[in-house]
Amino acid sequence: MVSTVNSVAENERTELTGRTLEGLYQVGARVGGGGTGIVFEGLCLKTHKPVALKTLRPHLIQHIDLGTRLRRELEVSRRVVHPSVVRFIGDGTLEDGSPYLAMPLLRGVSLGRLLLRYGELPAPIVLLLASRLASVLHSAHMAGYVHRDVKPEHVMLSETERHELRVHLLDFGVCWSATAADDERRRESGRVFGTPSYVSPEQAAGEVKIDGRADLFGLGVVMFEALSGSVPFSAATVTKLLLRIIREEAPRVRELVEVDARVDALIAQLLARDPAQRMPSARALSRALLPFAAARAGAERQLIAMMRDTYAADPGSVTLERAAPTAQRVRVA
Repeated sequence: MVSTVNSVAENERTELTGRTLEGLYQVGARVGGGGTGIVFEGLCLKTHKPVALKTLRPHLIQHIDLGTRLRRELEVSRRVVHPSVVRFIGDGTLEDGSPYLAMPLLRGVSLGRLLLRYGELPAPIVLLLASRLASVLHSAHMAGYVHRDVKPEHVMLSETERHELRVHLLDFGVCWSATAADDERRRESGRVFGTPSYVSPEQAAGEVKIDGRADLFGLGVVMFEALSGSVPFSAATVTKLLLRIIREEAPRVRELVEVDARVDALIAQLLARDPAQRMPSARALSRALLPFAAARAGAERQLIAMMRDTYAADPGSVTLERAAPTAQRVRVA
């Protein structure tokens, strides 16, 4: 079963602005929205630090699985020990009975915004980001989670006070969990989770039992897009797109852009239709990226300069997609 994402109406949840949640958080302006959630800027009244407050969209508050998934993000943040996973600082319940999460307000630029500005990125930058993402995916997989929605909009880039690159992988809201209850598994059977252009063939087929190699496919799509400016598969409808992903082999990135033969082969392996033909783990991908490590320092400096330019052109904080998704970038299920 495939469900499409509606754009977030401008007045959804605006009644929360100005309210104090359970005496803990002052709600400010809305800063983001996606298919299932809305994010507000806020203030933690205990620490007087800015926070982001994530809530469900109003028409989804009775959806049992969505409430479970929002709380699972909190679970992931506590169980996956990695600097690229956002640490939620609190949670609670709104007056309508739906949950909310509080996390540090991240100010930076999503990889999606960077690609909108530049179209394509130099190979050393793409390989640097792949290495950072492989590291966090390894930690998540070892803790029993598969993200299922790796895409540029969920990669947050920011600069530390020491002018170092910080990368966060956001939104574990549709992640597969090894500890999910049997009834949740049954409800997931036959459904597609993720954003169609980035899902693996096994996700596109609605398989319940997947593993970390599904995320490696998604990361392969991200690398392909960042290098070439386009995703490997496209189609007029979501259904046709999923069928292409299931039935066809991905094109080679070298057909669209000149790249090192080793990089082309690496991405082709990540995008193999058969999971058994992909790299066996995110750790294996990290090892495969080691020959390119010498270029990372220069790539980081160049990336930070591009981030500054992008942020200066459109300042803001991003915790979810800010723009309405296009037909092939909607999130399903």
